[in-house]
Amino acid sequence: MALLAGKKFLITGISSNRSIAYGIAQACAREGAQLALSYNNERFKDRVQGFADELGAGQVIKLDVSSDESVDLAALELANRWSDGFDGFVHSIGWAPREAISGSFLEGITREGFLSAMNISVYSYAALTKKLLPQMEGHKASLLTLSYLGGEKIVP
Repeated sequence: MALLAGKKFLITGISSNRSIAYGIAQACAREGAQLALSYNNERFKDRVQGFADELGAGQVIKLDVSSDESVDLAALELANRWSDGFDGFVHSIGWAPREAISGSFLEGITREGFLSAMNISVYSYAALTKKLLPQMEGHKASLLTLSYLGGEKIVP
């Protein structure tokens, strides 16, 4: 029996077939999980839909984590898709303004850019957890977020 047979997971942050989220989605699908994949904006919709088709994940879900309304709509779409709830999600979302990641760190950093990066890359995990946790009640749910610290140490 496949390790994740009967489990349902939302995978966020797939931007290419070289992204960590893509590898996680492949492994989950290989182990029998049902998947929902999200995309941030129209630029990525067709690309992520192609990955969803490849992995048998069905229609992709729009999820712009900078918008509470988008998070609410994505949660509603998941509730409609999986009315009995689901088993967890992967948060693989990281972003910073282009000027903040080009050149030296101190030259590119601004308060506004830093706060934007933290909103998208960090706060979004808490926002998604807060909104999606009720749909995972009664499941032995798992939440996974990725961090730049992941290359150096494991944080339980």
